[in-house]
Amino acid sequence: MRILNLACSAYRPPMPFINIDILKSQFPEKTLERSQIDAEKNYVEHDLTKGIPFEDNSCDGIFLSHFVEHLDAQQAVALIKECKRVLMDGGVMVVSVPDATYFKNVYPRDKNENWQELFGVTDVNNPIPTFMEAALFFEEHKQVLTEDSLWCILTMGGFTSITKSCKGNVADILLNALNRNVFSLNLWTVK
Repeated sequence: MRILNLACSAYRPPMPFINIDILKSQFPEKTLERSQIDAEKNYVEHDLTKGIPFEDNSCDGIFLSHFVEHLDAQQAVALIKECKRVLMDGGVMVVSVPDATYFKNVYPRDKNENWQELFGVTDVNNPIPTFMEAALFFEEHKQVLTEDSLWCILTMGGFTSITKSCKGNVADILLNALNRNVFSLNLWTVK
């Protein structure tokens, strides 16, 4: 079984996940972080804006968590097309993004003292006044996504079966990997 964890960042689970990101370029050689990354046999250094470095129909699942919002709409569609290309028939993908609708619904209470309850965040001394500014309008984000806009990206990427949940062995593994669920939108698709 092969599951791609695209733009893995610090979340790099063991096999069957293959963790892909550009972390080596972010950490100088001989640092602890770089040594850890270099030692991981299931880590692949690759810029995902240049495609996915796997063959067609070669992956059982894709975990794409909190990365689509870092791309503009055209880059996001290109990445989703790549995901479809590398997924096997019957392969499962979950895409998780900060959910603008959730932020809208809790905005009247989005104050630092409520962050634990609303977002699962315990940093009560954060100088940023709202979590919406910290997590939705994070300076590296290029999009604010809702279920409809993420559905559009997945559809333009070639997927037709897009749902809010999924069942099966690969789906269970992906479900267990999800984090930031309190304020995330998760959409599933099967090739």
